[in-house]
Amino acid sequence: MEIVGHRGAAGEAPENTLKAILKGIKCGAKYIEIDVRRSSDGALVLMHDETVDRTTDGSGRVSEMTLKELRDLNAGEGEPVPTLEEALDAVRGKAVLLLELKEAGYERHVWRTVSSYDMEGEVVFISFLPEALRGVAEASGGRARLGIIFYSRPWDWLEVANRLKVEMVAPHYKLVTADFVKAAKRRSLLINSWTVNEEKIAERMLRLGVDLLTTDYPCRMIGFLKRITPLV
Repeated sequence: MEIVGHRGAAGEAPENTLKAILKGIKCGAKYIEIDVRRSSDGALVLMHDETVDRTTDGSGRVSEMTLKELRDLNAGEGEPVPTLEEALDAVRGKAVLLLELKEAGYERHVWRTVSSYDMEGEVVFISFLPEALRGVAEASGGRARLGIIFYSRPWDWLEVANRLKVEMVAPHYKLVTADFVKAAKRRSLLINSWTVNEEKIAERMLRLGVDLLTTDYPCRMIGFLKRITPLV
């Protein structure tokens, strides 16, 4: 089971910052997850929420702020709000990037940006929104790697995954059962459970056969898995 650093390493550095991304990579996370939104002037930036209020020293909607206004904010520990381009630079050749599309409508821009870095094989586009994944699939001519995220109705979402031709399903960890894992494996789908910050839950996911584990604490979780893997 591989570890995914959630929002870089959200429990160990300011989320969705370059510091968090580099922290996750340094710890040995093979996958890094980030959230991407669009500024008022069309820049692609890392931000989970619709507003900057929770994670920066500013306030306002990301979609109503310019890139300069966003860059002037403190995203924690003096870190600026990164652009997607900076995130791609940080992970290239070091980890697979799970790029979460937080909205629909900017898929072509995101795909073009990833393509300009020749990182089509190093990025998996993930989203709760089937329409966003369809948009990336269309923009890429079917070349994009895709994953669907969900927190309810796991069997329904397996059917959605089939229709979208994704390679990864990302259920909330509470939805993961032995039967679900078997069904996903029969469809040759990778299973990425989220967001797991407790060791007992991580061990359960490992025993169930989950492929990827998304956590806010990649450093701690990698150490834990190294200790227990010979015993499982």
